[in-house]
Amino acid sequence: MQKPYPATAADRIRQTLEDQIVNAELPPGLALDETLLAQRCGVSRTPVRDALLQLSAQGYVQIKPRVGIFVAALEPGELANMFETLAYLEGLCAGLASQRITRSGRRDLLAAHRDAEPDLAAQRPGGYAAANLAFHDVLYRASGNDYLIQQIMAIRKRTHPYRLRHFDQPGRLACSWREHAGILEAVLDGDEGAASRAATRHIVEGGQQFREFAERFPQGLFAAVGSMRAAEHAAPAAATLAWLYGPRVAGRHSNPIN
Repeated sequence: MQKPYPATAADRIRQTLEDQIVNAELPPGLALDETLLAQRCGVSRTPVRDALLQLSAQGYVQIKPRVGIFVAALEPGELANMFETLAYLEGLCAGLASQRITRSGRRDLLAAHRDAEPDLAAQRPGGYAAANLAFHDVLYRASGNDYLIQQIMAIRKRTHPYRLRHFDQPGRLACSWREHAGILEAVLDGDEGAASRAATRHIVEGGQQFREFAERFPQGLFAAVGSMRAAEHAAPAAATLAWLYGPRVAGRHSNPIN
């Protein structure tokens, strides 16, 4: 068996920046500074430039010649398309899981759902968000299709900065757990059609609610975040997209986000 090549400096920088972008430590629209990144990483600009080129190919950053390099910002239409694609990939995954899940997988899925009960999950590190990820991870593995899992995870990572307060919305957490119960029941019953429909609906409904939410921000989902150097001096409250969901507005947009 051939040994894997050791990670290069560019690979390590790319992974670090990808993680920071996915978690919105480097928020959408932020202008990236090659020199500052090189200083932070203790390297020359060459591996930083290589890392940024890799991230550009993956869609995480946008390189504008003679303008600058920016963390990619997704428009509402792009996000809606991603949610739609994710919905049907999740449905396919759940359908496959209903036919392929093993005895140990059944136990793991039941345990993951039980651990995600909102009051119980709130007592554990990461709360419901972590329990939700654990449930989906078991479901993905049960599908037995690694390529499908890779596509799902790629979309989830791209959309993650826009879903950071996903479960802060009123009622969404309990609704999510009930939707998981429907997926669980169909998978354990071996009902491929029902499992696929339940998992697809779980994401589609969230996408519809997201579009309603996005209409509240005609100026765009992200305010101007400026440059890395400016962000270093920003007030702590300005970090990590806490403003994204803004004040909760009463009225017709009362549904929880996703």
